[in-house]
Amino acid sequence: MEHQIDRRRSLPGGRAVVGGLLMAVAAVGVFVAYTRASERPTTAVAVASTRLLAGATITAGDVDLVEADLPAEVARHTFGAAEDVIGRIALGPIADGEIVQAGMVTDDVNGGARHEVAVTLPRAQVAVGRLKQGERVDLFVTYNDATELVVRSAEVVQIGSSGDGSITSDREVELVVAVPSGDAVTALVDALRTGDVTVVRSTFGADGPSASEPAGR
Repeated sequence: MEHQIDRRRSLPGGRAVVGGLLMAVAAVGVFVAYTRASERPTTAVAVASTRLLAGATITAGDVDLVEADLPAEVARHTFGAAEDVIGRIALGPIADGEIVQAGMVTDDVNGGARHEVAVTLPRAQVAVGRLKQGERVDLFVTYNDATELVVRSAEVVQIGSSGDGSITSDREVELVVAVPSGDAVTALVDALRTGDVTVVRSTFGADGPSASEPAGR
């Protein structure tokens, strides 16, 4: 008569138990990472809804709000509401769909209508090393031996015919400056036609007439 011997099944060893636990933990980690990756971002940022040129005043139709997953150090330089961008001036070109960052626009909003005046001067009369779009300049005029301020703190909206935002080594420099009043336009045009105009970078905070307060002869 044959006897059947039942072999007792051994329990898994310690290494097998630890290995199983590690695999379970890894599986949970992958699941959590996938869940977080599939969640919708919650940070609202303002983006340009159309291509903006340097010097453009941003309107309600130029900006949209989208949600984006951005690092905290990047998000703090963006705008979380369209109202925070509207009225600011683009310091350089902003592409359609590009996130509007604080360094791309002026710190304050445009206070009113602006008049743009084209100024073409000999290179030596633009007394600024590396002038950029969005910076402020003072324009002086010299009649014979007397020099006086014409317009203070005019905004540079374009530099050079190519609008590349830098002064080249050309003999003449083409600028487009924006001033907010008709009187300032009149004074500047008169100075360009009757005297020698010199452009210098504005000193912020100094006393003197603003761009809306042209100096008279």
